[in-house]
Amino acid sequence: MYSNNNSSTDYTKVFLVLSTLFLMWGLITVLNFSLIEELRDVFKLSFYESLSINLALYATYFVVAIPAGIIINKVGFRKGIIIGAGLSSFGCFLFYPAAESNSFIKLLMALFALGGGFTFLQVSANPYVALLGMRGKGAAKLSFIQAFNSFGTFLAPLLAGGLFLSMSGLNPESIVTMSPEEIMEHKILLVQVPYLVFGSIWFLLMLIVVLSELPKVNVQDQAPLIRSNETEPRKHIFQYPQVINGAITLFLYVGAEVSLAYYISEKSEGLMPYYWGLALLGRFIGAGLLFVATSPRKLMKLSGSVAIFLLLVYLIVNTDEKRILTQTTDPALYLLVLIGLCNSIIWPTVFTMGIDGMGKYSINASSILVMSVFGGAIIPLLFVYLLSDYSIISAFPLLLLAYGAVIWFGTKGSIYEKKSNFY
Repeated sequence: MYSNNNSSTDYTKVFLVLSTLFLMWGLITVLNFSLIEELRDVFKLSFYESLSINLALYATYFVVAIPAGIIINKVGFRKGIIIGAGLSSFGCFLFYPAAESNSFIKLLMALFALGGGFTFLQVSANPYVALLGMRGKGAAKLSFIQAFNSFGTFLAPLLAGGLFLSMSGLNPESIVTMSPEEIMEHKILLVQVPYLVFGSIWFLLMLIVVLSELPKVNVQDQAPLIRSNETEPRKHIFQYPQVINGAITLFLYVGAEVSLAYYISEKSEGLMPYYWGLALLGRFIGAGLLFVATSPRKLMKLSGSVAIFLLLVYLIVNTDEKRILTQTTDPALYLLVLIGLCNSIIWPTVFTMGIDGMGKYSINASSILVMSVFGGAIIPLLFVYLLSDYSIISAFPLLLLAYGAVIWFGTKGSIYEKKSNFY
């Protein structure tokens, strides 16, 4: 046990608070994709400039992860979560003046604050969930909590196209009577309203965590597990291969997941809820399988293999496609949508095995792994460039490489001989 053994701890309340946090950051991350057209109009962005929205959000992980880890090592998991929720609330509120003034600089500032909050949450909450209780069930617990993150990604397109569209006054009946200036005013509202709502929710969540008594997870006194032929732990984080290999795998995987989201949304926006919905379903299924002692490595190898198979079949069907064709109906797209199911367990299993046995270095390892989320900015930029300027045959190998890395990590990259290895 890594956590305290306080039998009075109500773990139902603990997981309720944590699941709400995960839901919110999944919802807001995908909301940026769902509102991309409105953000382009409000801030007068080109297509490639709009991709910088994604770059700003994900680049923050790379910049903030290490400093966040240093701070969390000093203040603990709970205060790290509080800082993350507070920054997320502040970032959401910054969207209001940014949209009001049509300032792209202010938009980037809002995204940086929001991304900084998410980084603190990722660095603190992910290892906290994995290490809370028995280590051998870390992947199952994180998969279950991450399901609520997927629930947020599933809700985002529905809210953006339904509730928030109605609240901003943009609906098919009213928009035909509006002047271009009035339409722009309502689009500004469509950007402002969701983030005001979510900023308020983040603030309430921060207060809930402040007032709650989350059980302590002590890693500072835990020595890292060592190889059977070693007498003492290695001294540097980069000497632990599961951390570095996990970071490389997550860099490629997150990039592939976001690239697929872009591609599917450009081809058929109506399929996006199914893509994220399958990830939601898969995480609940994956958590159940992992709770009954299914090997995380086997699930990773299966997920990566199925994803590669679906990508190859899609490529065979669409070899003559030269560039993105907006909103084209293609039955083969359902093959790509199914990859959402494959994606479901990859993050929690790679992350859990990346920090496995790290002891007092767990937060440092978490920082390195969270930095790899930057792949969600770099890979899609390269993917869209290759797809738009060359062909699908040039772009899709990036996705194949990413899922090949998942198979490699499950087969070899995560294996680190330890005196006590639960995986």
